[in-house]
Amino acid sequence: LPTLTPLGISWIVAERYVYFSSLGIFVLIALLLQKAEKIIGSKITSVVFAVILVLLSGRTIARNMDWQSQETLWLAMAKTSPSSAQNHNNLGDYYGRKGDLDKAVEEFRRAIELQPNYGDAYHNLANTYGQMGKMDLAIENYEKALEFNPGLWQSYQNIAIIYFNQEKLDLAAKYQEKAVQVNPQDASLYYNLAAIYQKLDLKEKMDQEMQKAFDLDPKLRDNSSP
Repeated sequence: LPTLTPLGISWIVAERYVYFSSLGIFVLIALLLQKAEKIIGSKITSVVFAVILVLLSGRTIARNMDWQSQETLWLAMAKTSPSSAQNHNNLGDYYGRKGDLDKAVEEFRRAIELQPNYGDAYHNLANTYGQMGKMDLAIENYEKALEFNPGLWQSYQNIAIIYFNQEKLDLAAKYQEKAVQVNPQDASLYYNLAAIYQKLDLKEKMDQEMQKAFDLDPKLRDNSSP
């Protein structure tokens, strides 16, 4: 009951949520063992209980092996929860870090197939397409990410970077301004916006954005040429 509430929690289902409620299971098992002692005797009950403990201990050791690292955990979860969009998104991240970009794309697309409104998976898929040099697909998926999660300022920022590198400075400025609007406490976003304004020869705007960046992070003055 403490975790089955309408209040927002980080995960709908998580192993740690059953720790407290396991108390009821333990009490029930103790009552059953007590009853079993009276029916089949204490020796047989003890043997059965010992066997159960050994089996469960073995399963616990095997499960702990899955928790050695993020990689082993997500690979294990792929077998036990193949319909979990989050698991496929995490696997995409795993394969991306390993340099297997085709496999990463496959996992991100599977996550989206299972959960069509999964903004983070679209963003990660876009990142992977960007690594592959497929910029049109990257922009397309960043846009989809923002459609489902407008708070993903990273998607705005990454679109701006693509357009900046393509010398499409007006578009770069447009998306960088949106990134700043979503995350106004990040000094680097103002700094990057100033760099775009500098390219556009908009000195007054550049100075304004640089000052905002300095106000948030005075250390940026050490490298004040955007």
